[in-house]
Amino acid sequence: MDNIVRALRTFLRLAMPYFRSEERWTARLLLLGVIGAELGLVYVAVAAVNWNARFFNALERRDWNAFYSELVFFGLIVAFAVLAGASQYFFGQTLQIRWRRWLTANYVSVWMAKGRHYRVRVVAPQVDNIHLRIASDVYLFIQRTLELATGLLGSTVALVSFAYILWGLSATTPVPGMGGGTIPGWLIWAALLYAGLGTLFAHMIGWRLIPLNFNQQRFESDFRFAIVRAADHSEPIALMQGEPVERADLHHRFSNLVANWTRLVATQTRLVGFVGGYGQASTVVPILIVAPAYLAGAMPLGSLIQAALAFTRVEGAFAFCISAYPKIAEWKAMVDRLAGFEDAMIAVDESRAETEGVIVVGRDGGRDLELSGLSIRLPDGSDISGFPAMALKPGDRLMIAGPSGSGKSTLFRALAGLWPSGSGRVEFPKDGEVLVMPQRPYFPLGTLRTAVAYPSEQGAVPEADIVAALESVGLPYLVPRLDEEADWNVLLSGGEQQRVGIARALIRKPTVLLFDEPVAALADASGRELYLTLLEKLPKAVVLTIDRREVLREYHPKIVELVRDENVPQVRPLAILPA
Repeated sequence: MDNIVRALRTFLRLAMPYFRSEERWTARLLLLGVIGAELGLVYVAVAAVNWNARFFNALERRDWNAFYSELVFFGLIVAFAVLAGASQYFFGQTLQIRWRRWLTANYVSVWMAKGRHYRVRVVAPQVDNIHLRIASDVYLFIQRTLELATGLLGSTVALVSFAYILWGLSATTPVPGMGGGTIPGWLIWAALLYAGLGTLFAHMIGWRLIPLNFNQQRFESDFRFAIVRAADHSEPIALMQGEPVERADLHHRFSNLVANWTRLVATQTRLVGFVGGYGQASTVVPILIVAPAYLAGAMPLGSLIQAALAFTRVEGAFAFCISAYPKIAEWKAMVDRLAGFEDAMIAVDESRAETEGVIVVGRDGGRDLELSGLSIRLPDGSDISGFPAMALKPGDRLMIAGPSGSGKSTLFRALAGLWPSGSGRVEFPKDGEVLVMPQRPYFPLGTLRTAVAYPSEQGAVPEADIVAALESVGLPYLVPRLDEEADWNVLLSGGEQQRVGIARALIRKPTVLLFDEPVAALADASGRELYLTLLEKLPKAVVLTIDRREVLREYHPKIVELVRDENVPQVRPLAILPA
């Protein structure tokens, strides 16, 4: 029982925000439309059962007038069924579209903000394939929720409606083996007993579907992620002839998927077999129960048909969980995965709010970039301790040097607020823009214009600024291709990509610029020339640059070098180059 209560609470936490959002009135009206249409379908079913009683009684009496009259009434039932069914589909699909659009936009806004998409890897690494939870699980969650909710509503209303019919028939239908005696509502109890036994057996067979469905979604996501990642990195894989390693990894991931899928199919097969046999038996059992009364002449043919159909409806409504069990299992898996995503985002924000054992990044530094008491904990558990306190003024340039593995890139992540592990404080200029440029620039999907202007939104940068930036970094030949859509991450060489990174900095004109190996893919002379262009065009920017090769050393009056001594990162004292 506690598990059911927790599942319902989790479901309400996921579902209710949409019905309280800015679209709440539209959402509620669509939901009312779905409910109304479902009630209309139940009314059609009740009317059809009652019609069967009158129609077969007319046949038994050979009453032609009643026969034709019932055919006309049946036409009305069909027309109303068409209207109710079409309405339910329209309202249900429209609600799915709007709900998915809102929930997806909400999740993307939360995930793709304040570095949560990166920080979640550190804070909650157990939450896998978040992008697929947003792209796929949201849709399945909404779809299954509406299917199960309308099915449960229809079953509940049908249970009450048809139980009322069975109660009336029980009073005139003798109980088999009691010599013509009756028991109030005995047909209802018979239907509930039959359905209860079926539900119990279905649960005993199918309860394993819930964890198996959860794992299946995880293994499917893992395999899709791995195969897409291999496709995105096809060039280095081909150059290094790494196909055997990639094949082995894909085979391993797909083997996990198939193994779980096999267990899922085995369990599902047993459940499908039981449900199929149960369904076939349900077409005969109701008639067998009331047939003795009909054969004894205690009820007409129409009442027999009515009792059998009503019994089937009551039993089917009560046994809703039997037919819906696979969907319930899948729905529960979707609820757990989306709840895991939301919990991970909360954990990321809570980790950001902590003040002990974390690096605090703020924007109260006036015009300067201030670093104080900075200590960074690396992934291996060691610390970069004793980082010098400093205040970098507009126009100051600081180089971070050191061998690979000394913590240079981790230091930049900490300065950007993406690496919380450690202690100390970073204060950026209050009203300035901070731009962090990784060693290998990222290229979004779309045109070259979008790629060069990134991370500015599309259309926010005038074309003249884009053209001027490309010409300044030595890429004027790319100007005619600004509106061309391509995979620029593949088409541009490493050196061209780094020149685009410099162009982005020239366009943004940040107050603080953090550069990770900005010219590593260029020849030394070309790199120095390009970097000098950047400094000349952004004379007031505070520039921190990682340069392992120290090609740019002469342009940085201040240098901090990270070194490893006996596998423990250390920081050499701040070096001030002579003027």
